[in-house]
Amino acid sequence: MMTSQKNRQEETEANIIHALLEAGKTKPLAQISVSDITRISHINRGTFYLHFLDKDDLVNQVTQKFVDQVQTILHTEMSESMDYHYFSEGKPYPVITSLVDLIAENKELVKFMLGTNGNPKFYPTIVTELKTAILNKLNSVKGNRDFTSDIPNEYAIRLIISMIFSILKTWVNNDDGLTKEAISKIIMKSLYLSPYEMLGITKFSNKK
Repeated sequence: MMTSQKNRQEETEANIIHALLEAGKTKPLAQISVSDITRISHINRGTFYLHFLDKDDLVNQVTQKFVDQVQTILHTEMSESMDYHYFSEGKPYPVITSLVDLIAENKELVKFMLGTNGNPKFYPTIVTELKTAILNKLNSVKGNRDFTSDIPNEYAIRLIISMIFSILKTWVNNDDGLTKEAISKIIMKSLYLSPYEMLGITKFSNKK
């Protein structure tokens, strides 16, 4: 009986979240109302309020659940990152694979949250988690948190994070058929290849 009740609760909450994402296809988050959500999900307002205090509570819970999952991955799977043998063997870091798996499972949510209609707090929150994990790992590998001396630390880490998110955002916004495995490899290569290598330029030549 308890399991059945829990399943119904989870199904209703999933239905409410789906309705939020559907509403977000045509409206900015700020303009989405509880009425929009209940209309799309075919539930009454009383049922909605049994699960969430209001729309903000819904958004906060959805965001926090995703952030918690990201934190778990970063805390448990960063140990093997920054190990060059993964790149030499053509394999992505386990942490990259797990993050891509998580986004694949929540593709519509991530697409909405990172989009123009989404939650403006979503991206900075995930960036903070990723930044902290990278700096902590860098410190454990090098004994300090310094990047290359050619680029200030804050700029260097922003470049790395923005590159990762640009790939992920492109993936969730495009129906290009690329698999999770392909995206994981693209992210991995982007971390190791120089811009000239990405452009297909392997050496300079003087043209006369």
